[in-house]
Amino acid sequence: MSVICLDASLVISWLLEEDLSPQADAKLEEWRAADVEFVAPHLLGAEVPSVLRQAVHRSRITVEEGDEAYQSFVGMRIGIRQPDRLLAQAWELGKVLDAPRLYDMHYVALAELEHCELWTADRRLANLASRRTKLVRWIGGS
Repeated sequence: MSVICLDASLVISWLLEEDLSPQADAKLEEWRAADVEFVAPHLLGAEVPSVLRQAVHRSRITVEEGDEAYQSFVGMRIGIRQPDRLLAQAWELGKVLDAPRLYDMHYVALAELEHCELWTADRRLANLASRRTKLVRWIGGS
């Protein structure tokens, strides 16, 4: 079974209508058929519900749609991985790549530590990380 690291932007593309949702949905079907295992760092559990809550707060979606999206997220089979070296690896990546935000580096660090691809809907993250690793894939370029 292959393992793929997911970042919050890709998961959000499955839960809300985003520009890259069609590509993300197609990839999800492909991965499900191939029985791919999904992993993410612990912060995914804070980032995704936060974005969903913000979408409700800004009336982008209704409260009911927010509840449904949240329940869909909770039901996703995403293994939370928090290796001992994750924080230190993310910190080093932030320095090497001069990253403006460290939380994105947790996803890249996990992909490196797990020796798996990181898939994202965040083009800026994909471009930034490409200076360091070939493990990051942008859903819009597949």
